[in-house]
Amino acid sequence: MPSVLAIDMGRTGCRAALWNGDSGTPTATATGDGSLGLGATDGASVALEAILVVLKPLLLTHAAHHVDAIGVGVPGAMGAPDAARQLAQRLVESLSAGVVSVTSDAITSHAGALAGEPGVVLAAGTGVVAIAVGADRRFRRVDGFGPWLGDEGSGAWVGRRGLQAVARASDGRGPATSLADAMAQQFGSIAQLATRLGSDPNPARVLASFAPAVADAARTGDAEAQRLLDACAATLAESVLAAARALDSAEPVATVILGGLTNMGPVLLDPLHAALARGDVRLRLQPARGTSLDGARRLAISGDGIHAPWIIRAHATSSPPSTRAPANHP
Repeated sequence: MPSVLAIDMGRTGCRAALWNGDSGTPTATATGDGSLGLGATDGASVALEAILVVLKPLLLTHAAHHVDAIGVGVPGAMGAPDAARQLAQRLVESLSAGVVSVTSDAITSHAGALAGEPGVVLAAGTGVVAIAVGADRRFRRVDGFGPWLGDEGSGAWVGRRGLQAVARASDGRGPATSLADAMAQQFGSIAQLATRLGSDPNPARVLASFAPAVADAARTGDAEAQRLLDACAATLAESVLAAARALDSAEPVATVILGGLTNMGPVLLDPLHAALARGDVRLRLQPARGTSLDGARRLAISGDGIHAPWIIRAHATSSPPSTRAPANHP
């Protein structure tokens, strides 16, 4: 009975699931802390440590002394293939695994949401990225460049814009907004928040924590908050359409929108759907068919699907793991 581990590593948390056999329900799950990604300093070592902290108690509890296959989605895998290769090999050695497959968390999200089929997935949370993969393995990644260069329309982007609106209102550069009360309750003064952001190791997470307050203000009629969410919707739609356009499909493109920002509901999703409908690419919006953990499991046991070029594998019985990179690797 084959055993498969799936790992969804994010910048704020790590999730893992163990499957035995063909059951659609995992035998066990576990959670823990995330890592900043493979592109960060000592990215592979930090990610490995975070993964082992989650996995070792889970495997010990369920007497899983050997795992046939492990699938890992981790930030930065596409931009740091050497670190991804190192992580794959060290997991093989640390966990007595038959094969370990490491790829970007954006790829595992795509594979899970569309059940391994072609289309576009927009993942909008603290950060944001749109991934398009075609039946012919045509590929496009849009954004996902982090809070300083990109992640436009993300939770951090919304939170920052909302806090900037408060700052502008406070010194007479912008209109009054109820976001000022929400900011004061959550962070204190603008000066206190500016000091915190200058020293916090993950300022994007701090900014994103204010995004729900922006949605709440929009629901209660705050014009500035709604303008901000309309701009967010237009930005996210631009990313989805750019990704879909790259597939050059004659048929409507299967499209899934997922991530924490979807919890904002109609104040964001209504203008987002309207912006997508006005676009120059025909889309077929649909709910996700699975999670990123489902995607990691799928990629762990299937080596020849449309996502294969973006997977780095390490085998227990082989020397260096193989790497296949797409021609338009970002």
